[in-house]
Amino acid sequence: MDRRIVGIAMAASLSLLGSSTPAEVTAQRAPLAKPGDVYVSLQVEGCTNKCPSFEIYVFKNGRMVFRSNNQYTSTKGVQYRNGMAETYNTIAKYLQDTGAFTSQAACATQDANTSVATVQSAHDSQLESATWSSSCPDQRTRGRGAAKVFVNQTGMWRLIRSDMDWWQKYWEDPERTGRDDVVQ
Repeated sequence: MDRRIVGIAMAASLSLLGSSTPAEVTAQRAPLAKPGDVYVSLQVEGCTNKCPSFEIYVFKNGRMVFRSNNQYTSTKGVQYRNGMAETYNTIAKYLQDTGAFTSQAACATQDANTSVATVQSAHDSQLESATWSSSCPDQRTRGRGAAKVFVNQTGMWRLIRSDMDWWQKYWEDPERTGRDDVVQ
């Protein structure tokens, strides 16, 4: 093979490595659940350059996985716990009782200062999903409620932010959410 071709291929590979965008990094994350797993999950993201981005998966068998997706969490990487079967039941019941997966109006006001919470429930080979934005008043309350249930029931607030007061106000404080229309 011609050395020039090998050199060009190497240069192209290196330039691709150096030009990853956050969206590409997000797409490269390994899934935390496998097809057929029964779980409930929460993913919080958004609020560019100041808010924690993370995922919490609680499986019916009692296994829990937490993954930090940016530098704004107090614990980095992936953390595991066992013995959380009752936590799974509590969160799954909350999502069912609150109608978390019923349809909702679209939110057209998302921006870089917006936190977004997505919950999922996988069971019986079905996947239900709902997403709420902190920038839409009609979605904020539901997203805040789901995030608080996941974080408090799993005890993962310590991994997100070691200061419990910070986390309790996360979706309510305009300085932390980037929104000035949040009522405390």
